[in-house]
Amino acid sequence: MRNENLPIFKAALDLTVYLDSIVKNQERYHKYSIGLDLREYSKAMLFLINKANRSKNIERVNVLKLLVDKCEECKTLIVLAKELKALKSFKQFNIVQNLL
Repeated sequence: MRNENLPIFKAALDLTVYLDSIVKNQERYHKYSIGLDLREYSKAMLFLINKANRSKNIERVNVLKLLVDKCEECKTLIVLAKELKALKSFKQFNIVQNLL
């Protein structure tokens, strides 16, 4: 099965693309600090989804556990970005929350 057909992959890809567009327009300080983390975590989620899709059943469970951890860490980063005012508006925060 190809990753593009997986709804979870599509959602993670949309999140990655949206976060990249947000980071691109951030101030220099946020772009190279929390913005970089947001981009890395969202890409890591894509890679873990891909790995889980290719894995056998026993290994898949471990990869999915890593994916859950990465998603929770990304959620925490998004809340931190909101508190640091790295997200320019509540609307951006709301969109990211809905994508996650």
